[in-house]
Amino acid sequence: MHNLISRRCLLATFALVGGLCATLPSQADERLAIDLTSGPIIGTAAGGIESWQGIPYAEPPVADLRWQPPQPAKHWTAPIKANALASSCVQSADLGVFAKAGGSEDCLYLNVYRDANASNGGQKLPVFVWIHGGALQVGQGGDYDPSKLAKQGNAVVVTLNYRLGVFGFLAHPALDSEGHDFGNYGLMDQQAALQWVQSNIAAFGGDPSNVTIAGESSGGNSVMVHMASPQSAGLFQHAIAMSGGGVMTRHPAFGAPRPLAVAREVGAAFAKGAGCDTGGANCLRALPSKRILDIQAPFALNEFIVDGKSLPMHPSDAYRTGKINRATLVNGSTRDEGRFFVALPELMTGKVMKEADYPVEVERMYGKALAPKVLLEYPFENYESPSEAFAAAATDSMFACTGLEMSRVLTDKIPVYAYEFGDRTAPSYVGPTSFPMLAAHTYELPYLFPGFRGGGDVQVKLNPLQERLSDQMVAHFSNVAALAGKQSDWPRFDPRQDNVMTFALPTAKLVSGRFAGTHHCEFWDQTGVY
Repeated sequence: MHNLISRRCLLATFALVGGLCATLPSQADERLAIDLTSGPIIGTAAGGIESWQGIPYAEPPVADLRWQPPQPAKHWTAPIKANALASSCVQSADLGVFAKAGGSEDCLYLNVYRDANASNGGQKLPVFVWIHGGALQVGQGGDYDPSKLAKQGNAVVVTLNYRLGVFGFLAHPALDSEGHDFGNYGLMDQQAALQWVQSNIAAFGGDPSNVTIAGESSGGNSVMVHMASPQSAGLFQHAIAMSGGGVMTRHPAFGAPRPLAVAREVGAAFAKGAGCDTGGANCLRALPSKRILDIQAPFALNEFIVDGKSLPMHPSDAYRTGKINRATLVNGSTRDEGRFFVALPELMTGKVMKEADYPVEVERMYGKALAPKVLLEYPFENYESPSEAFAAAATDSMFACTGLEMSRVLTDKIPVYAYEFGDRTAPSYVGPTSFPMLAAHTYELPYLFPGFRGGGDVQVKLNPLQERLSDQMVAHFSNVAALAGKQSDWPRFDPRQDNVMTFALPTAKLVSGRFAGTHHCEFWDQTGVY
């Protein structure tokens, strides 16, 4: 560790006079000099936020390190200017405007942010670690503006990248037999980042014993997998799962965790498609990244692999048996999740779902046995359009009722707080569509991360009423540790009361006895989907 004088010398202009640097930094500059376990870095300050961007938390997973567990970043001695976002992990444009195609395999970097005027009264600040969504195929930590969580939430915020698509989630006998942990490489990346937080966040004023992991969509799935992974034990104390209920579903449901045997079948098909069916691990690691991107779409698992180690059992079984990492859990979804997933194909193809398409899509989604029951439960005549009928079924089966069941089975084991984002006037970043988006999947993100628009170029701005709702969400989400003292405002979830904090205009309020009925959960509870 550098002492005060040597650190200043590293930061200043190297014109030595009498053994000291001729130009010493200001007190503000001194705050931006951080000594990590791997070496010194220098941050930047702008707009009232101090940030350190592009910090390597592992070695680049390239060449021989492709499809290997993340390796510790090599130590450095000269200070790194941590003043720019690193590349996203290599990805395609599979989710439309949610993220931009491109990136690099050299992508295992994270970013740290705090309020320039952070006051902790001599105590460490709460830590908020954000795991981005994107079906485990697209996205990056840099798409999320942490300024409001840092300023109003008075938290140290960490965003991160992790390997995606086939680069991050692949099982194949040639790789799995090499003697290292395998399959969930992207999950291992997240765990490496959380270990980095434990080792380094105190240097930024953060409290390693008050870490909240949070994520939305596949980021919410990630949070819930960390709850079930022994390798994540001790790395966090609180968890926020936003739209993460899909981990409750069973294969072959869309988005369900994949059994190892199934994942290996997919991996073998990928290797064959890449011309590596007989070339083994060396052939796979020699593939150009562009070649992998070009062919990966049918082989991208979009969910975690039940590999027996990082994920020893199906998450639902872990929750039911109590084989979990105990933490305070905030768990919820958006009122109209499914509209996002109906909007994407409409926007990509320009084709609107017709009445004749509806039963076809339902059967494709739920199979021949269940489809007739779904059509009876969600007759398109009850909705403004077939698109909205399908979106309602998707909302309830993939997110609302799976999330409710997750809360139900965990509430006797850990503190659980249930919520729903229900602002149906939320601004859209994906339109225009033939139906209103309302409180669709991802539409709560601008309320935590100002201006969130994924990889799109549109402007997303909240109106004054929405800003007030945003303030309430940030206050709750940035300090989960304080929820236990706010029982009168937001009590723990009780399945008998079905009590759900609803973030909707004109103000957030607790709503009881309505969520399960609104989302047809009695029906879905009987289907075997989860």
